[in-house]
Amino acid sequence: MKKLLLYTLTALFALPALADINGNGYYRVQNAYTKRYAYLTDNKGSYDVYTSTADVGALQLFADPERVLSDPASVFFLELAPQGNSYYDIHGQGTSIHGFMNEYLSIMSFRQPYDGQTAYSVYASKSGMVKYLSDIEKNQKDEEGLASVDGSGDACKWYFHPIDGNTEQYFGVAPSVEAQGKFYAPMFAGFPFSAQSEGVKFYTINEIDHRGAAIINEVEGTIPASTPVIIECSTSQAASNRLNIGGSAEAVGNNLLKGVYFDNPLPNRHYNRTPFNKETMRVLGVGSDGRAAFVRGDYDFIPRNQAYLQLTDPVQYDVDEFILMTDEQRIEELDAVAVIPVTETVSVYSIEGRLVNAGISKADVPSLGKGMYILKSGQTSEKMIVH
Repeated sequence: MKKLLLYTLTALFALPALADINGNGYYRVQNAYTKRYAYLTDNKGSYDVYTSTADVGALQLFADPERVLSDPASVFFLELAPQGNSYYDIHGQGTSIHGFMNEYLSIMSFRQPYDGQTAYSVYASKSGMVKYLSDIEKNQKDEEGLASVDGSGDACKWYFHPIDGNTEQYFGVAPSVEAQGKFYAPMFAGFPFSAQSEGVKFYTINEIDHRGAAIINEVEGTIPASTPVIIECSTSQAASNRLNIGGSAEAVGNNLLKGVYFDNPLPNRHYNRTPFNKETMRVLGVGSDGRAAFVRGDYDFIPRNQAYLQLTDPVQYDVDEFILMTDEQRIEELDAVAVIPVTETVSVYSIEGRLVNAGISKADVPSLGKGMYILKSGQTSEKMIVH
């Protein structure tokens, strides 16, 4: 009883004013004391009034101010709850706090600024029990923390930073693949987005050709939430690949890409990972001819917030890589080709036009290794993919 009374009294003195968060919108959440940012890395949690406990281990905290600018797990959507007042549902990663904990949270501002900024208290209450969200690791020098309801003092204070592509709280894409001077990122995010920076493009995969091609389809405008895409970036720097967060759009049909929100290795109930199957899955990388392609990869688990290619036919399983192509490129490179007799001697070039071998039998071309080649014999040329 004393414990519950203490929580109640603390609530009365710590939360004197309604939050002045600017309505529903996208925010980053940062602990005011430790300066670590919150990331939703799981969709499991609980709030037990009978044992006076709450499990909020789905929220992990990281300090790196650069990482947060390009990580989808750090983007939260605040939505005023049906009962209004200070109650909110906090959405992220395709779920929400109310979705997996069946609770709305109260967000209230403190009267006095903290380090010159408006700080907020985030808490839930039921049957006289009040639990405050905090960073359990108070050492400000540590990169990692973990959300808890057992912290106290300034560790229970939070900043809510509106995400805006024109401010330092922008969202920028950090590409993970560079191929032939272009930069790419496979992304799966729980929020809609569109391109703000010039040169940023979005692609889905609408066909898998077992001859070694993944047929891309450019999607313009706003990408709906929970749509796995390949993002072509203008540079390798996230600050130059900014997105507008929010908006609405119709669902994208015929997309063979899949995605995962979570790759949480924490033990016990928060373990949440998707095993990588090298036979039926391919991840974005660089193909043997130097172009962007879906390759077998070297993962044990699919990284969180990553899009990947799910093969749909056993005939595709033995193909190591699927080069990103438009349908027009597929017709040019794979369909409309001459056929050189297997007994002919050919000159072999890479897809970029570099001479690989001169005077080799066509039948011996597979000995050159995996890749896409251009074979020339006199005035006749042919493309060959070696798997």
